[in-house]
Amino acid sequence: MGIEDRASGGFLGEAGLADFKRGIGPGFDGAPEIGWVLAPAAQGAGVATEAVRAVLGWADRHLNRIRTVCLIDPENRGSVRVAEKCGYREFHRTTYKDHPVVLFEREKQGTK
Repeated sequence: MGIEDRASGGFLGEAGLADFKRGIGPGFDGAPEIGWVLAPAAQGAGVATEAVRAVLGWADRHLNRIRTVCLIDPENRGSVRVAEKCGYREFHRTTYKDHPVVLFEREKQGTK
C-alpha cells in the first residue's frame, strides 16, 4: 500500500506483504513477509509503525496464516524498533546476499 501524508497527500513510502522467494530456508520462506520503506523526511515520526499496524490488521482479518515474517539489517535500529512495536520477535540471524540480516516473526493476533 502507498503511504501518503494526511495533510498534503504527498507520497511518504510503501508497506505491504509479499512472498519474495528469498531462498533463506524453512521458517522464513513461504510465510508472508512484511516490508516497509519511507522517505527520509517521514522517518522517526511513527508513520512506519502506523502503516505496519494497518497492514497487519488487514492480514489478521483476511489471511489464513498463523505468522508473518520480516528481514531487517541489524544496523537499521529504526526498523527493528518498528518491528518490535508491532509484535515481531527475532528468531534467527543469518546473511542474505552477503549482508547480515535479522529474521523476525509475529504470530497472528488471537492465536495463542
